[in-house]
This record gives sequence, structure tokens and C-alpha cells, in this order.
Amino acid sequence: MLQTLLKGLSAMKSFLISAALGLLALALVNLTGQYTGVWIPVNRLSLAASGVLGVPGVTLLVILNTLLL
Repeated sequence: MLQTLLKGLSAMKSFLISAALGLLALALVNLTGQYTGVWIPVNRLSLAASGVLGVPGVTLLVILNTLLL
């Protein structure tokens, strides 16, 4: 039972680290937007994508922003 609990904590820790890295990547994209010309508006959708999907979510947002705009 203890192993199951520890695996659950490990999964939660992994998710939180991924979410933090995604939010950091979103911030870095917007901070470097002045030099690269790529801006991602910060709204519920972009925060959810970067928080849930992590860095791949930010990559997806950049690609969609480039293709659609």
C-alpha cells in the first residue's frame, strides 16, 4: 500500500514539474517576443495548454500562432 502511495506522489510531482516548466516556457516566449516577433497572449487557453501539456503545449501554441496569424 505504501508503494502505491509513493507512486501516486511521484506522478503528482512529475506533473507539477511539467506544469511549472510549461509556464516558464510560456513566460520565456513572451519575454523574448521583442526579439523574435513571436507573442502568445496570456489567457485561460494558453495558461491551460502550458500548464497541462507543459513545454509541448507551448510549442503547439507557437506553431498555431505562426500558422494562423
